Amino acid sequence: MTDARVAQGSALRRVASGVVVVAALVLHLLAQAGMYLAVPGFSLSRFRDYFVHDQLGYLAIVKNFSEGEFAAVEPDTETGAISYPRMYYEAIGLVARATGWDPIVAWNICGLAVQLVLVALLAVILIGLSRRWWVGLVAPLPFMLGTFSTYTVADWYTPLESHALIWGPFALLHTLNGETVSLSIAAICLLVLALLWLRPARTGTRVLLTTLICLVLGGLANVQTYSFIAAIYLLAFGLATWVILRGRHIVLAELSAALIPVVFWLGPTVAEEGGQLPTLVFGLLPAVPGMIALIVRSRGWVLLYCVAVVGGAAPQVVGTINGIVTGDPFLAYRVASNSKLGVPLDVGMISGLALIVPLAVILIAAILRRRPVWGAYAIGAAVAWVLLGTNDVWGANAEPYRLYMDVFFLLAATIAPVLVMVFSGLWSARTVAADEKVAADGAPAPLQAGRHAAVRRPRRGRGAGSRWIVVVAVPLVVGVAAVSLTDWWTFYQSDVATALMTTDTPKDQAATKLALQSAEEHPDALIMVDFCVDPRVLKVTSGVPIAYYHLGMAWPTEYDAVATIVSSRLGGNLDRDAAIEANATQVITDSECGDFWNDRYAADLEEQASLPYTDADGTSGTITLWGLR
Repeated sequence: MTDARVAQGSALRRVASGVVVVAALVLHLLAQAGMYLAVPGFSLSRFRDYFVHDQLGYLAIVKNFSEGEFAAVEPDTETGAISYPRMYYEAIGLVARATGWDPIVAWNICGLAVQLVLVALLAVILIGLSRRWWVGLVAPLPFMLGTFSTYTVADWYTPLESHALIWGPFALLHTLNGETVSLSIAAICLLVLALLWLRPARTGTRVLLTTLICLVLGGLANVQTYSFIAAIYLLAFGLATWVILRGRHIVLAELSAALIPVVFWLGPTVAEEGGQLPTLVFGLLPAVPGMIALIVRSRGWVLLYCVAVVGGAAPQVVGTINGIVTGDPFLAYRVASNSKLGVPLDVGMISGLALIVPLAVILIAAILRRRPVWGAYAIGAAVAWVLLGTNDVWGANAEPYRLYMDVFFLLAATIAPVLVMVFSGLWSARTVAADEKVAADGAPAPLQAGRHAAVRRPRRGRGAGSRWIVVVAVPLVVGVAAVSLTDWWTFYQSDVATALMTTDTPKDQAATKLALQSAEEHPDALIMVDFCVDPRVLKVTSGVPIAYYHLGMAWPTEYDAVATIVSSRLGGNLDRDAAIEANATQVITDSECGDFWNDRYAADLEEQASLPYTDADGTSGTITLWGLR
């Protein structure tokens, strides 16, 4: 009977845990997409009108791949070459092609699916660590943390110089683009690595799975560069700090600390001589002493994992280096355009309070309980965050505000399990000797290894003191986090968070039909549009080559001519000479547009076809396809 009751209780706990995981997923969906439930016409075929310019450029890649256009070209004109990390967009383009989904549907489903995998994993880990089923409900909350912008600038984001902005993870996730997916996958990899090395596992299993995970981490360079860099910095500095703390290597600690100012001193020189990519690698210099010690201690196994990371990143790295060596003007522009994008110290400190406070708690607990893993997490995260957030100062100049936010996201996604371990450890007042041991391959042994763990008896009187720390720290951490949620709530209610694009109006459908007709009759020609037809939308609805380009993504073969076409269109004009040079000999106009290209350029245009339209608001007109004489 007793065994039956135990089995029944265990089954109930599993059911409760499963229900909580599902509830966490529902809460995440409500927190990140629930605002759309009240939007008329909402569906998965609607694209989020949220900083949409860049997103439409990425969606153009998805559209091209969904139609079998697999060449590595600038996505709008389908000319030139592209070195931009795009693996994810190509992947969901293939998903759309295989399933028959519209690219927008594939974008929405795939982007949300990866987020849900991360939330489910985090919920399972929290339940397992705490042994409390209800703790899994915390899983969606880290992605709602804010930057206290509501209190500092009365909005959900903090503007910096130039076009730089600081906002919380909720705003990063909202786009569903490659950055959100890459960050989510990076967080999944970091969490799985922690599970793999902090729990009992066979050496062979650890080596194989760690190698595969490192290969995936490296592969993120082909998805979104900055999230890859953020993950590598966090991992490298965390591991380097762990081996130093675990072995109490004073000399290595001093050397690593001394190398930080060296990065700031020599970084600009490295950037001037070698460029941005070598400078970002140079920024890892303070982690080198600890990493070398870890490689030696692991008898070379860690070097295998490093090789796996490099191997996964190789396609993007090789492509970028090749572009730099061959003098790709686009890559030169990208580097030169990164100016005034740094994060001021005061802004960085205030914006990061929701994570800085728990990191400080973790560090204090690590010192009191002598837990190298806790200390490594806190110190490694702090160093990586500061270095990446100030990379404009030491020469890399790789959009430090975005790297600041990427590290913020990864810490938010991983800090809750660490806090559970810290608070549980402080409350139980135990010092687990397994945390201070090293497995044969150089990794930390499990924190709780069952009968294999040697658990020291708590020292007399230490338990009460540790519990007082928990009593003070828990309300402090939770309180600061709760206050930061005001940013999320402000965002949730904002117009920008609920705006949806409509890309299938009668006007859009007419323009799409004529664009497809043009591409069939003139497959090598680009299509120009007047000011009232959005070339970005026409690209993703029709998939045909358009006389347009996204400045920060890739440049077409006839860059100067296409750039002239784009700027002339914005001024309401058609530049015939640039159009001829770019082979943009097909033109689509809207009769309701005030530019009146059909009258102003009647001598240059020959009508080929036209379609009338009447939109839902009663607006009517005619879309006309012209040939440029």
